[in-house]
Amino acid sequence: MTDDIQSDTQGQHWDPVFAETLVGKTLLVGLTFLDGDGEVVSREEFWGVVISADEAEGITLDLMNEEGDTFTLPPQTSNISPAEPGDYTLKSTGETVPNPDFVSTWMIHGPPEPANDED
Repeated sequence: MTDDIQSDTQGQHWDPVFAETLVGKTLLVGLTFLDGDGEVVSREEFWGVVISADEAEGITLDLMNEEGDTFTLPPQTSNISPAEPGDYTLKSTGETVPNPDFVSTWMIHGPPEPANDED
């Protein structure tokens, strides 16, 4: 269980002790993509088992819904929290995620408008 695992980041984005506890745990991830005006463009949900958590390389998941695929999140443990007990259903696919250990949600802002290099 995750009851004894707590993140104490105190305003920091990387907690090395907490990061070590993530390896081998299941993580449910939600990504929301926004355009330059902050409007939602798309959403993605996926889950996997954390296979590594490194401050330089990020947090790598072995994705459970895509055999052999991995996904690496930025090295930010402050964005990960214990999941409420129970199964979760992915809105995008209807897939059931059985009792994940942790959840992490991200808002990803689109690239700024390209600079006009013309004089």
